Amino acid sequence: MSGPRRVTRRSFIQCVGAGSAALVAPAAALRAAQEAAAGGGPRPNILWITSEDNGPFFGCYGDAYATTPNFDRFASEGVLYLNAFANAPVCAPARSTIISGMYACSLGTHPMRSTYAIPSDIKFFPQYLREAGYYCTNCSKEDYNMRKPPGTWDDSSGKAHYRNRRAGQPFFAVFNLGVSHESSLHKSAPKTSHAPAKAPLPPYHPDTPTIRHDWAQYYDKVQALDAQAGGILADLEKDGLAEDTIVFYYSDHGGVLTRSKRFLYDTGTHVPMIVRFPKKYQHLAPWRGSRRRKGCRARRSSAPRRASRASTSTFSARAWTSATT
Repeated sequence: MSGPRRVTRRSFIQCVGAGSAALVAPAAALRAAQEAAAGGGPRPNILWITSEDNGPFFGCYGDAYATTPNFDRFASEGVLYLNAFANAPVCAPARSTIISGMYACSLGTHPMRSTYAIPSDIKFFPQYLREAGYYCTNCSKEDYNMRKPPGTWDDSSGKAHYRNRRAGQPFFAVFNLGVSHESSLHKSAPKTSHAPAKAPLPPYHPDTPTIRHDWAQYYDKVQALDAQAGGILADLEKDGLAEDTIVFYYSDHGGVLTRSKRFLYDTGTHVPMIVRFPKKYQHLAPWRGSRRRKGCRARRSSAPRRASRASTSTFSARAWTSATT
């Protein structure tokens, strides 16, 4: 089988608005909604599943140590981005870019815990979807690193859910999963599901029992993340909405052990990103002609790739960092 269609940098940027994961997701979501509305057909629902502080430690990225059956299945149904990067290796600046569509260093929101006021003519992108009639919810982390304009969300809380919309109303819903956040390692677990002795260590970490335990515990958290994301996808199926909903998954930035989060290396910025367009909305996808391929081996192309199943090659912590050590 021949490989995926080659996508040039120019055509890719024209399709999705930018090469950064922080800009790809909102640009693609808005583009899909706008094109559907312009065509006079039914508008797609848009669902985001976001996670915190994790690199691509998934089976579908070739990581043999990972236990991620739900993400692997999801990747087989959609497009897996091999080289998606956050614009910052820490949450608040990255999230300010995601919500505004502007780089944090351009908007003045790059310093952590910024409370700068932004120009009044700049809207957070859910506002555009609300103006188009979408029911927009966020459950529940914001951390935008700037003051939120009024009217950004219909509901942004721990109870926010697309199920609360009016009958027949299209929705844009964000579910933020925090189980992989760095705080999950602040307390050592007495036992881990993943065997510490088999943990793939990056070359800059000492091979000690403590480090191996931390890596094993973190892969346990990624496994828990996989289960939570699988629950959200199962709910979408149960509600009969899977064929009407474009689903995005991505992490806010890389992480989380030493020399990743807050470090401007691939380990701090390389993120997993998977997008699934249901059959009825394939024409809205910002790529054309991608072919299904076996394996998800890491490359340095910026083109999206359609994935079928996890590669037998190991995309481990060691391989993940080899280019930056």
